[in-house]
Amino acid sequence: MASKRAAGFTLVELLIVIAIIALLAGVTLVALRSARIFVGASTARQRLDDLSQALEIYKQKYGEYPPDCCATDAEIQRHILKRWPNALKSGKLKGDDGMVTIAREQMEKGPGWALLFWLAGMDAEGFLADPKEPIARGPFADDEPREEPVLELSYDSEGTGNGNWNDSGLMFNGNPIIYFRADPKTGYDGKDFHVGGAEAAPYMKNGQWYMPDSFQLIYSGDDGDFGSDPFGDEEHGGPYVAKDVNDSSTITPADKDNVTNFTGGATIESEID
Repeated sequence: MASKRAAGFTLVELLIVIAIIALLAGVTLVALRSARIFVGASTARQRLDDLSQALEIYKQKYGEYPPDCCATDAEIQRHILKRWPNALKSGKLKGDDGMVTIAREQMEKGPGWALLFWLAGMDAEGFLADPKEPIARGPFADDEPREEPVLELSYDSEGTGNGNWNDSGLMFNGNPIIYFRADPKTGYDGKDFHVGGAEAAPYMKNGQWYMPDSFQLIYSGDDGDFGSDPFGDEEHGGPYVAKDVNDSSTITPADKDNVTNFTGGATIESEID
């Protein structure tokens, strides 16, 4: 009479089961990561949509989109006079304490500050109500008359995502959103933000700029990193090489998780062919 086989698994069977479990776990983790990135990108896109609408309102009200972090002093001065024609009468446009200098200082504080400044004003509470000198150095009294901001924002020092701005400027989920305005003739050629270790630049695809007639809004993603430096070196002294999503030499992993106003609620990675 043949003996019965002892109950249980052989070593080979156990190894097969372990391999299947590991494979399923890996697939699940990848799916969960993809789902988290998708949900995060979609939520970030809502923040970018709100900012895009605010920029369109700004243009309707003042005739053009506001200057970006790459604007020259001449461009900033021209925009100040377009928005506040009476500022010319103040005699305080130029100089160390002039409105142009103060505006530039505000715009260069962080990657998200240029747009925060123009949409929300001094201290994100509106510009001063004086049409001759709407921009001045603080501190300001709590009862100082202000213009109403184009966009109402709330401060979020902890970066929890409950507010709209922090020390980096406009943000989402504690990480910055940067704004670049297209030039009518050159698009975004040569534009970048390169201050205090933060690096950011606009994008193109196959040699053509995204949003060539308006603006690019770029959210850094959960890593807080905008990606590659268009100048290609830490000293910021090399030739400008535009970031093209289909040029692997200009795009890094830190670029791929960025969300913009031209990726339809997805990330830069979705634009790569």
